[in-house]
Amino acid sequence: MVQAGSRARVAMVLPNSMVIRNTLETTVLAQLAGRGDLEIAVLTPYPANAEAVAKLGSPLVSWADLGRPTPDPGLAYGGPVAAAARLAQRLTARLLRPWVGFPQLVYRFNRLRGFAGHRQKEALPPEDRAREAQAGNFADPALGRPLPDSRALFNLLYRLHYARWYGEPMVEAFCDRFRPDLIVLHHLQNEMVRPWANAARRRGIPVLGVVGSWDQPTTKGPLVAGVDRFLVQSRRMREELALYHGVPEERVEVTGWPQMDVYRQSGVIAHRAELTAELGLPVDRRFILLGANSARLGAHEPSIAAFLAERLAAGDFGADCSLVIRPHPKDGAWGQRFGHLHAPPLVVVLPADLGRLHFLASLLSHAALLVASSGSICLDAMALDTCAVNLAFDGDLSVPHARKASRWLELDHYAPVVASGGLRLAEGFPELAQAVRAYLDDPSLDAEGRVRCRAEQLEPLDGQSSRRVAQAIARMAGLS
Repeated sequence: MVQAGSRARVAMVLPNSMVIRNTLETTVLAQLAGRGDLEIAVLTPYPANAEAVAKLGSPLVSWADLGRPTPDPGLAYGGPVAAAARLAQRLTARLLRPWVGFPQLVYRFNRLRGFAGHRQKEALPPEDRAREAQAGNFADPALGRPLPDSRALFNLLYRLHYARWYGEPMVEAFCDRFRPDLIVLHHLQNEMVRPWANAARRRGIPVLGVVGSWDQPTTKGPLVAGVDRFLVQSRRMREELALYHGVPEERVEVTGWPQMDVYRQSGVIAHRAELTAELGLPVDRRFILLGANSARLGAHEPSIAAFLAERLAAGDFGADCSLVIRPHPKDGAWGQRFGHLHAPPLVVVLPADLGRLHFLASLLSHAALLVASSGSICLDAMALDTCAVNLAFDGDLSVPHARKASRWLELDHYAPVVASGGLRLAEGFPELAQAVRAYLDDPSLDAEGRVRCRAEQLEPLDGQSSRRVAQAIARMAGLS
């Protein structure tokens, strides 16, 4: 426990853009900064984040480069024993590289657990598996040689990879100089957090792990060693940590989704007149929202958008209905994919826009329904009790079985959403038109299923998730 009148120090390790968004674009960090009894170091790999941290205006919050968190202390930092251990680790890693490493552990763990998504990715052609690896989905069978189904071999390789004597000089030096009372690791299945967990283990610093995405327990491999307590977004995720990762449920706290707090904050969702004015639509015009995926995962979506536009032009969905296409925030090809359909007021194609959660909340809140491929945007819709049609077909594309969009419905984290009955599946163009008309005619359809899905995947959904995360961090740092 931190002594009264003194400040606790917290190092927050944010290794990728998603967890950075969940921290910097929610109120988690602002709530921590406002306490006055915490000194916080935010570590990310992107120097541009320094500006966002500085905007908090708190001298108690600083940014550091995750790749170079402190001036280079040299390979000999920590004395000859530590330097010899690091040298031995590097030599061992080089010798065992074909068998011991983060990708190998992810492959073996996912295969042993029998995750549906892993089995699907194993069946992909080599070029597609290589593309998946860039997203952290390691499915090349070569990574499992030898004995890919041996639990004993996996356990041995895991202990070797996460041996506590492994360390990085800059991380070690940062911990010695900043002297954190707590290290918070986001994305526990990321290689960049390993030296931080080990540095904490050697110093007896408690580690709080944040599992910040609903798919991670069943897609991203084993958890880093050395985490004392865990924060997850939902009851379902807590059950998955217990079932697949052996984490006792009493060590896991359910906080809700901080990024969904915006859906419960007063004044966030724009008035309909304000939103429709921005969209260039009459205020009384209903609209279908097409929430597109990235170009990599949404090759089937342009033909589906064109079909919806044709049906609207033909009056199939009523004379007072439009289509609004929201590209994925990271879709650099959105103009080529959807731009030719832009014809207000019948079809409005928005530009790809990173961030602006408030705008997304307004779109989903005022949309008559959402049409989307499998993804978290369907949960966003359910958070606002908006009807959702899930695309379970490939438009006008002829796609091999291993790449079919319908197979996404089998993914371990997404199958419970389908089973909840909270959305409708469109397995072809006729079914899509039928589902759209059904929801336009009666938005109360499947309301009970949406309630079930929210209870399992989203609750607590009260706008206080960021506060719960901040409070958990403060408690773990020894503060009341």
